[in-house]
Amino acid sequence: MENIREVSVFQDHVRKRPYLYIGGKDITSLFKGLILDCIKLCGTDEILFKIRIIEINSFAFEITSNITIAPIIHKLNSSENNYEANHPIFLKFISEKFEVINRENSTLEINFSLDKAVILNTDIDYLKLYEAVFQIACLNRGVEIITIDKRQKYLNQNYFHYPQGIFYLFERAIDATLGHPEIKMTYDGKIGANHYQIALACRTDWFPEPNIISYANDNHNINGGSLVDGVLEGFLEACKKYVDIHKLTNYKISEEKLMNGLIVVCAVRGENFIYGGSFRETLQDDLVKEQSKVIMADLAFDFFENNKEKVDKFFFRFDSTQFMSGMF
Repeated sequence: MENIREVSVFQDHVRKRPYLYIGGKDITSLFKGLILDCIKLCGTDEILFKIRIIEINSFAFEITSNITIAPIIHKLNSSENNYEANHPIFLKFISEKFEVINRENSTLEINFSLDKAVILNTDIDYLKLYEAVFQIACLNRGVEIITIDKRQKYLNQNYFHYPQGIFYLFERAIDATLGHPEIKMTYDGKIGANHYQIALACRTDWFPEPNIISYANDNHNINGGSLVDGVLEGFLEACKKYVDIHKLTNYKISEEKLMNGLIVVCAVRGENFIYGGSFRETLQDDLVKEQSKVIMADLAFDFFENNKEKVDKFFFRFDSTQFMSGMF
């Protein structure tokens, strides 16, 4: 009886402040939260999600996994509330129609329409959904997501699956710039409990503004922080080490010149990260900074030692005897 009363109170809280609980001001945040919570509940990202927008305020959310969907079913049927991975429960609380169909052991489908007394705008922006789902798929390499929008004259349908992870974003960033970087290196591996994907490229023929993209778990750290700082410090350290070992006394390494033409795309996945800012836009984790610095310092120095021709073009910018180097 006590559990039922607690659920009722919790339901009232969610219905009074739905956007606080679903994590944003529109339905896109609801779908994003559903996907991430299902991944968390199942303990794997090897899940196929299908989102169908049938018409305004008529949706279907399908989950298929050969591993297990039992934790999601348990969450939907449970009267307990532990405030963790609760977007399936939030959805139930804010829906006018809510139907769960367990098609087979590996597939679960939720058909729903939202309560307009709680969610005022039930017309989802498909392009915003596309962008949110694209990011999730890049950061969760085992996940597959299909989105289908039936509201328009012509069907919108997209499939998202990026087993290469953020290296897909890295290649896109390279394609977006003119020419092709001579300096290009990647790392994909674990140190302790943290899994890193780090990619760095640098133009040597012209010098656009740096392009730096950073993620920690499923958070886009738009203000960078520990991971970016570690990568840049490690790259700087490798440059100084190379100059010292090869006794290049005319080469003056500076962070300003290092940044010219730089492309960095990096991500770390782990637990108990600390974030700064109202929207968790800055990663503040000393261990991540230390680990990423070591990774990049070793990765870059090894690249320098094994790619002399490319390295000579890159280090030209630091040569104080060359008039042109002072322009970059």
